[in-house]
Order: sequence, then structure tokens, then C-alpha cells
Amino acid sequence: MAEIRSIYTDKRKNDSRGRTGYVEGAAVRKLQSSAAPAREDRRARQEKRQRAQQRRAGQRQAQGLGLGYVVFLAAACALTMWVCVGYLQLQADNTATMKSIAALETQLSDLKEDNDDEYNRVVTSVDLEKIRDIAINELGMVYAQEDQVVLYDSEGSDYVRQYADIPEEESGLKDLLGTISR
Repeated sequence: MAEIRSIYTDKRKNDSRGRTGYVEGAAVRKLQSSAAPAREDRRARQEKRQRAQQRRAGQRQAQGLGLGYVVFLAAACALTMWVCVGYLQLQADNTATMKSIAALETQLSDLKEDNDDEYNRVVTSVDLEKIRDIAINELGMVYAQEDQVVLYDSEGSDYVRQYADIPEEESGLKDLLGTISR
């Protein structure tokens, strides 16, 4: 039953080498009658190979690295490495500085806490009643009387410096305070 093929279904298909082959049918391939086309095919194939070889050689030559290009690439790589190492050193310095600042801030807060504790201890250890008792009984301190207190307006200072003795009479005191306040 394999012999029932139709002779009219002789379809040919080109293969990758440019030759034709049968897809269906029982016919035998035809041989080339003259040798000239075969020689032409050989020459065409040789020329094609030579062009491909020349093209590959041109590509290799174009891909070749010249001395100047290699020196440029080496310098660019060295510069890039130098910049990267410098950047990493700056980051390390920054990290060390931040750690140092954090340690100093911790130390400062500890010192402030110790100082506040010591201040509170000193303040609570002072007995003002005992000081007043010693000042009055042992040292002879007395409270000021109404006529001994002199009031005047101050211009922003919390304390007064006495540069001279205060006169006994009231008019001299007003003159003295008048000249000082001007």
C-alpha cells in the first residue's frame, strides 16, 4: 500500500544548504548533468568562507585593546578604588565620632545626675533653724529695724555692690542714691 502515492504530489523543499530535496513522492533525485555548476558552487562557497573569515578577523581586531585604552582603564579603576576607600574611611570616622559623642553624652548625663544628687544631699543636710540659732545666740545677730532698711529701684541687677559707706542722715542717703542711680 505504500506504492499508492501520487506522482502529482511531488513537492520540493529547499534545505539550508541550497539543495532541493523531496518531501513526498517516489521519484529519484536527478543528478547534475554538467560539472560547471558544481565548480561555481565551490567557488561561491570559498568566497563566502573568505568573506566570513575576513569579517571575523576585522571584528577581532576591532575588539582588541590598545595600550592607551588599557592604561586608561587601569587609571579609571585605580581612581575608583581610591574614591571608594576614601569613602569607607570617612564612614568609619563618622561612625567612630558618633560612638564617641554617644559615650560623652552618657557620661554628661551621669555627671549631671551625680551633681543633682549631691546638691540635694547638701541642701537637705543644712538645718536653717540651727544656723539662725547660732547666728542669734552665739554671734549676736539681730533683725533689722524699719528705719534701717533702705529701698530703691534697681535696673536689672539681682544684687547691690556697696562702693562707699551709707551716710547716717536721710538727706545724704538720698543724694548718694540719686548720684548712683543716674
